[in-house]
Amino acid sequence: MTNSFRKGAKVHWTWADDTAHGRIEERFERRVQRTFKGTKVVRNGSAANPAYLIVQKDGTKLLKLGKELRGD
Repeated sequence: MTNSFRKGAKVHWTWADDTAHGRIEERFERRVQRTFKGTKVVRNGSAANPAYLIVQKDGTKLLKLGKELRGD
């Protein structure tokens, strides 16, 4: 298992009892904050566990830590 992905990499993660998919848009090795649909989301990325901005097929954007992701 790796938690290091490049821009453009396709990834998936567990969401409730299902699996969600997306593409890496940006990588952060520091604290990152974004607001999505009026909700502030913060992830504390690091060199060992980077945060990623991910875009889903429908255009939805989200932040996840590398330890939450798997490569497709």
